[in-house]
Amino acid sequence: MKNKALRYRLEAAGALLPLGLFKLLGLEASSAFSGWLCRTIGPHVGATRRARKNIERALPDLSASEVDQIIRDMWDNIGRTIAEYAHLDRFREPANRSRVSVRGMDQLLALKDRGALLVSGHFANWELMPLAVNLNGLEGGEVYRHANNPAINNWITKLRSRAIFPVQIPKGPKGARTLIRTVREHGFICMLVDQKMNDGIEATLFGRKAMSPAASGTMATRYGIPIVPVSMKRTGGVHFEQVFHAPIEVNMDADPKQETARITQVLNDFLEAEIRANPAQWLWLHNRWPADA
Repeated sequence: MKNKALRYRLEAAGALLPLGLFKLLGLEASSAFSGWLCRTIGPHVGATRRARKNIERALPDLSASEVDQIIRDMWDNIGRTIAEYAHLDRFREPANRSRVSVRGMDQLLALKDRGALLVSGHFANWELMPLAVNLNGLEGGEVYRHANNPAINNWITKLRSRAIFPVQIPKGPKGARTLIRTVREHGFICMLVDQKMNDGIEATLFGRKAMSPAASGTMATRYGIPIVPVSMKRTGGVHFEQVFHAPIEVNMDADPKQETARITQVLNDFLEAEIRANPAQWLWLHNRWPADA
């Protein structure tokens, strides 16, 4: 136990110390520097092999040079996102709110009395996805995956609750009660649904079988709440465009399992369209498909 605790502290120090440097550099400079650093080093690290394989399987018509460019740009976006953690609370400031242009908020506000599930993927700086919801006075919470390192998890959870959305809901049984209460109170739940979920349901992504998160479809079917797909795109430097799309309504008369499967596939189709539109801004490092898919 002592060795594990020491390892966690060392890992946390290694992860958090660079953020102190990024804080000193300022938002624009740190984002640009970290983007440059990661697009220079990232293509040569082992994890890139998975990204390359994923891109080649999902987008087989691309040339080798086009795949290389997507990988470089992906690492640039990852680097920028890492540096922007040091400045996440600045995006709340009135002077910086124009950095995220928002479309479709009227559709979201129209659901104020019903609540909604807001779903997206690891696009651009995905941490910013729930911010506009909170800034527009809509109550709810953000679902997150617990980090393996407790020290890092505590740091990032506190940061998100201060800078993005006060209510943080861990995935799994620990957060289930808060999640259900928020839905019943017609709140707005923000979640990312693009990662592989072994205990999810099988759907397709880029024509390949992919175990996919079913929680949003299950909740929507059980409680009759709409699902709002959300786009996030980095438009240049530390500027973004966010779009709240038309809500997906549930057919409450349909078989719940079939309706959950339908919604899961609709969301995968949305994610695929977003990835095709901006492939360099998605996190291709996920182990998204089984080897034989």
